[in-house]
Amino acid sequence: MLTQTLQHGDARPLTALAALRIHNGTVSYQYVGGFARRNGADVTPVQADTLFRIASVSKFVTTIGLMQLVEQGRIDLDADVSRYLGFLLRNPAFPDTPITTRMLLSHTASIADADDYVIPADHAVSEFFNASRRPGTADYHFLPNRKPGSWFSYCNLCYGLIGTMIERVSGERFDLYQQKHVLAPLGIDGGYDPARLSHPERLATLYHHTVNGYEPAKDSDAHIAPEASDQYRIGTNATIFSPQGGLRISLDGLYRLSQFVFGNGTLASVTVLSPKSLQTMLHSDWHYDGQNGEGSYPIASYGLATIQLTGARDPSGHPTTPWRGYQGGLVGHLGDAYGLRSGFWLDPMTRDGYLFIANGFPEDGQEKPGKISSFTNVEEEIFNALSNAGSISGAVQ
Repeated sequence: MLTQTLQHGDARPLTALAALRIHNGTVSYQYVGGFARRNGADVTPVQADTLFRIASVSKFVTTIGLMQLVEQGRIDLDADVSRYLGFLLRNPAFPDTPITTRMLLSHTASIADADDYVIPADHAVSEFFNASRRPGTADYHFLPNRKPGSWFSYCNLCYGLIGTMIERVSGERFDLYQQKHVLAPLGIDGGYDPARLSHPERLATLYHHTVNGYEPAKDSDAHIAPEASDQYRIGTNATIFSPQGGLRISLDGLYRLSQFVFGNGTLASVTVLSPKSLQTMLHSDWHYDGQNGEGSYPIASYGLATIQLTGARDPSGHPTTPWRGYQGGLVGHLGDAYGLRSGFWLDPMTRDGYLFIANGFPEDGQEKPGKISSFTNVEEEIFNALSNAGSISGAVQ
């Protein structure tokens, strides 16, 4: 079925599809097809170790790094983030309400992406919140009528702030911190700066499939410049590394990440997070009650960089059920950027997993919607195929 999904794709064929089904902690099914890069007649096929810019699954890995600093007592999840950022961060409509680390991680900080959420390296992230930016303008980054902690609104900029906090508290550049303290201990190939990859030859180009064919959208340059120059000031602007979506990782890497979760924070005898910290990430901090959030994704429950697919209805009115007959249990994150859709979904109780990377979607807003959920039609097809590929968590009809 996944070959058919690759060949038919959305409106047009996909460029690449890599997917993995885990049952009881071990691989029960794997599919890899399509191409990673194409330059005329020169085509590089996708492999299980092909690196993709994985989009918002990155948030989960970024938060592992943040939670290490929480464990060390250097960051408090419920403290005012101003102390870690080095500037006062307040929604002007609620000047007496602190914005906390937990709010940033759970998208309840009353901060908006607005016109952009990445600012050039020679600028400071604090500039997003200059007093010169006023409510009602395209570059205003607060939700004027939402008190911090009361409203869910998906926000990539929040994770740019998280990355900047990691830098200021650790004294290390975000991408290098994540490499040293998260990716290397887990044995995961990849990184947040494509210019510093150990295996750049494994990097895939992300494509949009348009009426004109496959158009490169990201990671298409043969010689990629580093995200930060030698003059970059650590702790001022980690948005340049895209903590919210810029991790390059492979299907093999996602599998190792799943084993870290199934190992309760430990992989191959290396403990990266305590069980308590990992459970804090996986636990829901926000539930949609019909009037406390917004968004178009299948999110009705959110933790610290984790989505709980409970089956409850999301703000779009669709059930958060990835396939018909789904009985719940999956937690993880989705990814959506530059023509790529990704999924990192696990049931920690049964140690089942559904991992996938699909590249070559149409331009944003032109994807076919799912039949039963706020996932796209292609994502539902992948879930269906994986759920039928072996024993599963929950029943499938």
